[in-house]
Amino acid sequence: MRFLISLLMSVLLSSTALAAASAPPSSDDEGSSGGSGNRFLMLFSSGNEDEDEYVEEEDDPRSFTMPAVVAPLAENDRLTGFAYVLVRMRVAQGHDVWRMQENTHYALDLMTRTAFREDLSTEDGQALNREAAVAAWSQALGEYYGAGAIETLEIRSFDVRLFAR
Repeated sequence: MRFLISLLMSVLLSSTALAAASAPPSSDDEGSSGGSGNRFLMLFSSGNEDEDEYVEEEDDPRSFTMPAVVAPLAENDRLTGFAYVLVRMRVAQGHDVWRMQENTHYALDLMTRTAFREDLSTEDGQALNREAAVAAWSQALGEYYGAGAIETLEIRSFDVRLFAR
């Protein structure tokens, strides 16, 4: 009987040791050398105060956000930096949203060429002139996709990278 009890005890101890060795580290083990490795926390802020305004529209099947457009910024014909702009397009009723979205790379190229051809920066060259950019890009995209194909074009956000002086 003692043999059976000692065998049962050794099995229990070895299974407990095996379970402890294979268990994931607890929250107390994060800083120890036996932890599970590197952990990163990355936080980003777009800098847009009115970001919550757009949450409701994200499920609109006729709208999509284009990849970032690069627009040069200039003051007195001197390059001061670049603006990286996120543009959201809403396709008008009766037009093929999927075709327009599939051809986004052509539209992006057209918008970038327009930004380099026309001055879309503010007078001091420190930011993007939103109204001028929307007007220029709406006209260019209207010619590409066809008149009336775009219901709205709005700048969601932009990030400015200025050159050091």
